[in-house]
Amino acid sequence: MCCNSTTLNFLSLLIVLLAVGAGILFNDGNFSIVELIQGTSDMARDKSRIGTYDAAYEVDGELSHNDQEYTNMYYDIATDFYEYGWGQSFHFATKYLGESFNEHIVRHEHFLAKKIGIDHTHKVLDMGMGVGGPLRNIVRFTGADVTGVTINKHQVMRAHKHTRKLGESISSKCHYHQGDFTKMDFLANETFDKVYSIEATCHVADRTKVFGEAFRVLKSGGMFASYEWLMTDNYNPNNQEHRKIKRGIEHGDGLPELIGVKESVQALVDVGFEVVEHFDLNTWAQKTYGPSNVPWYGPLEAGWSIEGWKHTVVGRKITEILVRTLEAIGLAPQGAFATAKMLEDAATYLVMGGQQELFTPMYLVVARKP
Repeated sequence: MCCNSTTLNFLSLLIVLLAVGAGILFNDGNFSIVELIQGTSDMARDKSRIGTYDAAYEVDGELSHNDQEYTNMYYDIATDFYEYGWGQSFHFATKYLGESFNEHIVRHEHFLAKKIGIDHTHKVLDMGMGVGGPLRNIVRFTGADVTGVTINKHQVMRAHKHTRKLGESISSKCHYHQGDFTKMDFLANETFDKVYSIEATCHVADRTKVFGEAFRVLKSGGMFASYEWLMTDNYNPNNQEHRKIKRGIEHGDGLPELIGVKESVQALVDVGFEVVEHFDLNTWAQKTYGPSNVPWYGPLEAGWSIEGWKHTVVGRKITEILVRTLEAIGLAPQGAFATAKMLEDAATYLVMGGQQELFTPMYLVVARKP
């Protein structure tokens, strides 16, 4: 059956109106469909780079690109989609039955803050802050003064926008810098009492570069903690399916070569840290929560729910259809649909990596500067 152009335009408009209506109805206060449409239009030039980005990732090729350049390109392309689909905190978390999406995300951040003993007297650094969601939650939780660093200008702009909505007692303790966290020349030696990173160091294959900067800006006796994206010991580089899953995660999440547990922990030692503890929170959650445990990838494989609907399989498909329609009728820039598809592929491979326990996004490392 064929349709004339008038019918197609009407159907496209209907889909847009239904999707926008759904976005208003289910908007969680973070980032609406209307804002996503506006963001894709505002950043059209950056999203058109998706072709250049995609070309760098072949399953069996080497990832030889510049880590910082591609991280910045990735977040130019993906930040608005992340915030729309996931909220202001761009990370996974352990979860148990009965816990809401927002509750499990915030608890994961509080867990990290408690691990290194952050309190109201401390100056703290967040390395790879995203749009500052974890930073603001940790300020609320601890009362600490927290500085965040991200390589991406758009993320700094989003962080400031969110912070303007807060009271002065919180906003005055939130600080944001655009910069490369492997070369933080704008921060003096031994400035911070605590430093943390949440699923961000994975954007640098050579962890000594980012761990070395954390060591430099920490005061003597200061603590560092990071949730690391790592391939587990179950990963076999000689297995074609394993390599495909690994490369799918790297491509969908703007990463250089993912490394293993031993390399990450050794990098801490190499720059001078004393490693206090390290373990996979995914394994910890399985043992702690037992039958009530919800895998970290659970929100991505969920079919449908009102709470957190945008990151479910159905919600992502609605977004994909919406963006494709908007691009087809000229309301979204070229490359917007390819970006949405890239992120959907990321979700697919993350779930596969999690189900087969080849990959973890929450390997916790805790270290002290002597």
